[in-house]
Amino acid sequence: MDSGGAERRMQNIVQYESPQVQVFIKSGHQFLEKVRTFLVNAVKEGNLQQERASAHFKEILHIILFYGQIHHPKIEPEEILQESQGVFSKKYPGVFEKCRTHLPTRPPFTVLLDAVVEVVQERREENVLRCLLQQINEMDVTNANNTPCGNIFVSTVINFCYFYDKVAKMRTPNYFGASVSCKGRIPREIMIDTLCYRTWHNAISRAVCVGNEYNKHAFEFPPEVLSMAFKIYTLGQRTEGNQQIDRILARFRNRPLPRVLQIVTELRDFGCLVPRAACERCSTMFPNIQFHPHPRAHQAARWEYGNCAECESLSQLLYSDEQLATRLRCKSFQIGYDELKRRKYKRLRHNLQQVRFPVEPEISFSNNQL
Repeated sequence: MDSGGAERRMQNIVQYESPQVQVFIKSGHQFLEKVRTFLVNAVKEGNLQQERASAHFKEILHIILFYGQIHHPKIEPEEILQESQGVFSKKYPGVFEKCRTHLPTRPPFTVLLDAVVEVVQERREENVLRCLLQQINEMDVTNANNTPCGNIFVSTVINFCYFYDKVAKMRTPNYFGASVSCKGRIPREIMIDTLCYRTWHNAISRAVCVGNEYNKHAFEFPPEVLSMAFKIYTLGQRTEGNQQIDRILARFRNRPLPRVLQIVTELRDFGCLVPRAACERCSTMFPNIQFHPHPRAHQAARWEYGNCAECESLSQLLYSDEQLATRLRCKSFQIGYDELKRRKYKRLRHNLQQVRFPVEPEISFSNNQL
C-alpha cells in the first residue's frame, strides 16, 4: 500500500474542514487500517481464528463510526473510511446500519487490547505490552500544521492487575485495561455512563457511582490485589517520555529496580511507557489496592470517576473470579446503587439527545454480534 499517496488523498479530502475534524478522520482511518493489518497477520500466522478477528474488527469499526455520528459536526462513514468504504459496507452491512441506532459498549482501544491478549495467547505483562506497543507505534497522525500528534482513539494510560491469594499461595493471571479513549466532554460521558450501566462488573460500576456521588469508596478488596499503570508515549511523544524515564532511573543508581521499572526498561526498544501512580480518583475508589508506583499527593484529577484504566482491568479481574467478588466488603449509603445506576442512565439519555442520537423508546446497545 502506498501510505504516502493515501495520506495525500486524505489531506486533499479534509483540507477544507476544521482541524478537529481532520484529526478525527485521520485518527479513525489510521486506527482501523493498523488494526486490520494486525488482525489479518494474526490469522495468517495461526495465532487467531478468523471468526474472532472478524468480530474484533467489526466491533472497532462500529465504535469509530458511532463516534462519528455523535461528533459535532457529524462525520459520516465515507469520510472516515475513504477508499475502504465500499469494501467494508459490503462485508459488514450491519455495522453501517447500527452505528446510527446502537451504542457500542466499550472504547475501541479496549477491544484492541483484548485482541492483543488473544493473539499473544498468554497474559505475561511484558509480552502483552510489547505486542500492544508494536501496534500503536504507527498510529500517530499529523494536525493541520503537519505536526505529529497522538491518535485520539489510542488510550493514554494502560494498566494491569492481579490478585495474590496468600492462603492458597496462588495468583490470578494479569487482567488488562486502558483509559477511556475519546475526545470531548459529551462523548466521554456517554462512554463512561455506558460502561457503568452496561459493561463493567457491578462492583466497579458501584465504585464509580459512589465516587461520583459521595467522593468515597463503595467497598474494599481483600488484601493483595496489585495494580500497575503506565502512561503511553507514542512515536511523536517518545523524546519527552524517555526523558522522564531517565530521570526516574537516575534515582535508582546502584539499587535494584522495582518490577514496574523493570517492565519499562525491558520494553524501551518497542515503545515508551512511563510508570504512572494511581490518581486521586482511583485512590479514593480503591483505597486498599497495592498500587505500583505508590500513589502520592498530587493535584485534583481533572477527569471524572470511571475514566481511568484501573476500572477496566479490575472489572475483568472480578468477572474472571466471582469468588473474589463475593469477598468484597461493601458499604451502605443513603442513595442505593440501583438509584445511582438509574442516574447514569438518565445522564446517558440526556447526552444522546443532545447529539441527536435516537433513544426512544429505550437506548439500544450493541451486542457485538453485528
